[in-house]
Amino acid sequence: MSPTDSPLHFGGCLCGAVRFCVSGEPTGGNHCHCGMCRKDSGSGVSTFVTFPANAVTWDRNPTDYESSPGKYRGFCPKCGSSLTWRSVENADTIDLRLGSFDDPTPFKAQKHLWISTALSGFSKIDPDIDHFDQGS
Repeated sequence: MSPTDSPLHFGGCLCGAVRFCVSGEPTGGNHCHCGMCRKDSGSGVSTFVTFPANAVTWDRNPTDYESSPGKYRGFCPKCGSSLTWRSVENADTIDLRLGSFDDPTPFKAQKHLWISTALSGFSKIDPDIDHFDQGS
């Protein structure tokens, strides 16, 4: 498959001020149960899809917030929608929030992270995938 044959996935924030296009297939995906992701998303669990950072093009970059040393969460500067998570340790990848895709149906989480901090019932989502009591 040539790069021009790679699937394209589109998404963005709630208000439409920040839009992205991702080419190719994801390299991973996870349900994160950590407290920071719950605070950031306002939800009981955060689901991310991981892509190579160079596969994402933005029409306007999200604003970054350094939530812990070397870890950044990207959001729309206009509506505040949470869009990304990235780490300087793994600068070649970026996690995009599943809910930010126009069509999230092609993607599936491959693991649960920080399972010991999961809220009751949320660890039962996708019970057949790997469960880790840390990030990975």
